[in-house]
Amino acid sequence: MAVENAGILFYTEHRYYGQSWPYENDSLSLEHLKHLSLHQALADLAHFIRYQKSHSSNLTHSKVILVGGSYSGSMAAWMTHLYPDLVTASWASSAPLLAKADFYEYMQLVENSLNLSYGHNCTQRIERGLNHLVKLFNTNETTEFLKRLNACPSYNANNLLDRMTFFSGIGNYFALVVQSYSAYIPALCETLMSLHSSDEEALLKFLQLLYLDDKRLGEYNCLDFSYKSMLQLFSEFSDRSSGIRAWFYQTCNQFGWYTTTSHINTTSTSSTFGREVPLWYFEQLCRDAFGSGQTAAALALGIAQMNAQFGGLSFNQSVRYREVVFTHGELDPWRALGQQRGRQAVVIAGYSHVEDLTSINVRDSVPMNLAKLRVMSFLRRHIAPI
Repeated sequence: MAVENAGILFYTEHRYYGQSWPYENDSLSLEHLKHLSLHQALADLAHFIRYQKSHSSNLTHSKVILVGGSYSGSMAAWMTHLYPDLVTASWASSAPLLAKADFYEYMQLVENSLNLSYGHNCTQRIERGLNHLVKLFNTNETTEFLKRLNACPSYNANNLLDRMTFFSGIGNYFALVVQSYSAYIPALCETLMSLHSSDEEALLKFLQLLYLDDKRLGEYNCLDFSYKSMLQLFSEFSDRSSGIRAWFYQTCNQFGWYTTTSHINTTSTSSTFGREVPLWYFEQLCRDAFGSGQTAAALALGIAQMNAQFGGLSFNQSVRYREVVFTHGELDPWRALGQQRGRQAVVIAGYSHVEDLTSINVRDSVPMNLAKLRVMSFLRRHIAPI
């Protein structure tokens, strides 16, 4: 699209990620994280656009198109709303717009996508296998299967936070495949269905394949499923290049988006991934990672401010975001928080998260090609001279 419209492509990096560290090695300290926010990042982008236009005569009168996927897609839409004088139009792929702490819909859509891509027998096997694990935890009979998974001796199945961390990890694996590797869903389910005739034993064997192939073994040559191990991922001294602490800080303050499985405030009977991971688990992680001031009330305030300013999902697109085209993959769990209706929204059958951002390809499906052509047409109308 850039070539077609004689455009220049810029890739901008979000503060506190990659190499953009405002305080060098001390950037992830609690004191300095206060300068990490959506609004600061959008102001950075506004400054970048103004700088480019003021320092290059070729760009002074150029139109600006933003393209982003996932959170950066959200940023593209929010930037268009907040800085309409700087942005001509935007394409937001797989972009969540509604800030929400208890994002229980995510795992429900993971289940739906497994059903769409393979069938109910796969999710039924997962559900029955997880129910068996829950029973083992409830009856204090976890020793044998934890040994099979090479769990570290320090793991305490009777500790509620350790228990939640274990079940959260299982759910995260299936979610990762659905969100980022949806083409492998059939192979995943075929493996799960072939391991044993018993649902309970099949899931255990599947977890053995998954975890015992994990090369990240701890000091005891074992796998650490504990809450403490999870918390260490968000510590000030974690790997900066991963972006994990920075992103978790943003979710704890402005977005939420916690993939719970306890189905709070919903009448849904869906329970493929159990009811083991409640909202307060993530609230506890926020407090332990960023201090006692990181409360549920503080997050609720941040979420309310986000949705009040940007509209969440309650907006008229003829008034707000009329310069934005939204695309979503049908299999993508994030679409639950995005704009899926209207003339400027496309849901693409058979695809998941940001898969439409790749170049047009002869191997694309008809729905994917049509979606890309609609995006190109939308942006071309905004680029064309008046």
